[in-house]
Amino acid sequence: MVATARWDAVGTWCEVLTVEDDDLATAADVARAQTAGLDRACFVGSDSELGALAKGSPQLVSPLLAGGVAAALRTADFSGGLVGPGDGWQRVRLDTERCLLMVPEGVELDVCHSARAWLADRIADFCAEELGIGCLVNLGGNIAVRGAVPPGGWQVEIDDAEPGPEGRPVIPMDWSGGLATSSSVLGNWRTVTAAARSCEHAFAASHTAIGLGDGAPRWLTQRELPARLVHADGVVVHTNGWPRQRWIA
Repeated sequence: MVATARWDAVGTWCEVLTVEDDDLATAADVARAQTAGLDRACFVGSDSELGALAKGSPQLVSPLLAGGVAAALRTADFSGGLVGPGDGWQRVRLDTERCLLMVPEGVELDVCHSARAWLADRIADFCAEELGIGCLVNLGGNIAVRGAVPPGGWQVEIDDAEPGPEGRPVIPMDWSGGLATSSSVLGNWRTVTAAARSCEHAFAASHTAIGLGDGAPRWLTQRELPARLVHADGVVVHTNGWPRQRWIA
């Protein structure tokens, strides 16, 4: 039977699901420690490690801050700059092995969103690889799945922003990987949900697709990324074998 824990964390909420009831407390403890650490690293404004970082010279930072910044830089590079952590991100220098970070004067980094997706992967990887726990980790809609799954897969509700007459779509997530949704009130697409081998990659894909406008389906197809795109007028487009859906009221 699936067990669930949920609490507020990293500026949003964290939900952990495990296949076995007995594994939930351990997995939740791991997630609580990791999300609290990321909060201290980059989510608490000027009181955070990132907010207090001296500019213009390499600084030794925590592994969590280095990992969050690295994820933001990878996302920016993958998106061709459409999803960047701030003006001037190209000039940021990061040595992940030594945890040395240099943020130039005048550059303000916001790595929160991509860091959530990266942390969901990190928590799920540790639970599966180190503890042997099959789990789903959901950080504000950034979902990472690792290890064993329940019969029929994890039943994941897709955020459509404005559910249609059929209700809300639900897909069975029965693979180790990630799922992420991006939304917009001004662009061509109301929402884009992408699936990938990691939550970080899914996050980067969904947010990049929002920025690409009408070119998003072709871009996703070329990269063999399954996705569900809801146009501003309500038309739904699927790419690359998006999982079969069911509907709930």
